[in-house]
Amino acid sequence: MKDGTYQYELEMEAPLGRRRGNLELIIEKNWINGYLTMFTRTVPIRSGVLIGNKISFEGEMITLMNRLPYKAKGTISLSGVKLTLTTEKGDYPVKGTLAEMRG
Repeated sequence: MKDGTYQYELEMEAPLGRRRGNLELIIEKNWINGYLTMFTRTVPIRSGVLIGNKISFEGEMITLMNRLPYKAKGTISLSGVKLTLTTEKGDYPVKGTLAEMRG
């Protein structure tokens, strides 16, 4: 994928049902910055790396009850993203479709 900003609309399978959110990725060379919006809270992602179509990053989701640190790994393309968010409470599958691309 070329450098630019990509926005994906997400669906995450959670214990209390499917959650919707957004992922904004800012790709510069093989480094990724951006924001994850889940549980109506937007938080920055950290330590993002892109190698080929493999993506990884980490962060902390904020729910109504607590903060939930995670590590994300998966694949990315222009059409979509598939991730697994690994937390102390378990693994959560996430899939998304490209909503917007800039740059």
